[in-house]
Amino acid sequence: MGKLVKKISKKAGLPPGTLVHIGEDQKEKVKLRLIDYTEDHFEEKELHTIFESFPYRDKESVTWLDTVGVHEVDIIGALGNTTISTACCSKTS
Repeated sequence: MGKLVKKISKKAGLPPGTLVHIGEDQKEKVKLRLIDYTEDHFEEKELHTIFESFPYRDKESVTWLDTVGVHEVDIIGALGNTTISTACCSKTS
């Protein structure tokens, strides 16, 4: 009779909350696009690093960061550790 081999998860033994990409390997880089606007202003640009979004954290404008891809855990971790994501979502009119 054949032996059953169980695959061990990449996440096994890691602390809760550890970011691990468990999908297929991706060759493309994560794409970041920033949109910043007010009633009188509109700016849209591609970012090379998450750190380029930091100057927008304290602006009074609405800032949207569009992220295409979640396979680079360093970028996703940096995004989660910044206040730009919470600042965008917590603004009220």
